Amino acid sequence: MSLSEEDSLRLHVLAKSAVAIRIDEARMIVFGLSERGEHRVELRPSGREERYLRLVRELLSTVALGTPGGYPVFIRRWTRSGALEAERLNKLLCLGEPEAVVAVAASSELTDSLAHKAWWCLPTSETARMMLRHHDVIEGQTGPLLVAFLLEQLPFETATRAIIDTIKVMLHSNLLDAQAHERLWTKATQHVAYLVGFLAAGPVYLEPTTTGSANLSKPRTNAAAMRQTVDPLAKTRSTRRYLKACAMALEKAIDMDVVVDTVNAIGVPFQTLRPASALPRSVDALKKAVTEQLAVLQHKPAADPQHHEFARLPQSHREAIAVLSLTGEPLVAPVFAHTDATGSLMRQKLASTLAPVIQALDTLTRDEGAAS
Repeated sequence: MSLSEEDSLRLHVLAKSAVAIRIDEARMIVFGLSERGEHRVELRPSGREERYLRLVRELLSTVALGTPGGYPVFIRRWTRSGALEAERLNKLLCLGEPEAVVAVAASSELTDSLAHKAWWCLPTSETARMMLRHHDVIEGQTGPLLVAFLLEQLPFETATRAIIDTIKVMLHSNLLDAQAHERLWTKATQHVAYLVGFLAAGPVYLEPTTTGSANLSKPRTNAAAMRQTVDPLAKTRSTRRYLKACAMALEKAIDMDVVVDTVNAIGVPFQTLRPASALPRSVDALKKAVTEQLAVLQHKPAADPQHHEFARLPQSHREAIAVLSLTGEPLVAPVFAHTDATGSLMRQKLASTLAPVIQALDTLTRDEGAAS
């Protein structure tokens, strides 16, 4: 089988002038985006459509890359040469290959201009989430389009991972207005995956009342700056509110993604107190690490005002903070290595492992009314 002469000629013209190409396999149409707008070539296959589309992609690859091998061959060459520059990324968008578009969306060299073309090629939630991790996209013209799309599609997401990641990237973009932020938070009070999306984003994004519409446009992409806004000693209302939300998420956890993201979020306010060693992977290891961590922290009051303040806390609070500072995915990983349970059965299997964490959360949040 070969391409018809008419299709071959029209595709050559399209490929030479287009800055991005996508293929509608269902309708057998090749779309090209150029500076003059959108163009199309309606294919007329002479045999099996699957084979014909393979020939179409070989032609597009030959024009864009100089080889019919297409995306996989190009990526192998790129791996050997080092990095994808913007010009090479542009070529990937002319292959009509969804995986090539994903490679562009994930590239560290992604620009707002490239993002706009990639979005035209593959307007999916996955593509939007990947591109919203790039500062240039957030600050450009494409960012608001991606956030609007994700916000519209979010009610139709069913996978916990997709919900958590969508809310996290939207919050980190700071492109949500106060009303949208408040609607998401209202949903978070009813749906644990939404709540964990807020927790995964970080303490400063937890509630509209703690950020305020006037602050939503302020950039918070710097992780170190974000950590400075939380209280590592859990003495403020906002930090205690965050820890209460973490406890609620564990209480209502429905699957592994909720648990893992929550235990990772628990340690965020206490990262400045966390030791450099690997986090514990069992309750016994956690107890041992807490003892060692308390001993270290107790001997640092004179050198660091924060540690001096830590030493003045009640013993129960010091122990609770040490536990939470050492909490993370490694603690629950051994459990999930042996079970794929969900819902109440999963929570039952995790009960003994998470007992010290839940007790620590309760210690630091039970007297919230007295918080400063």
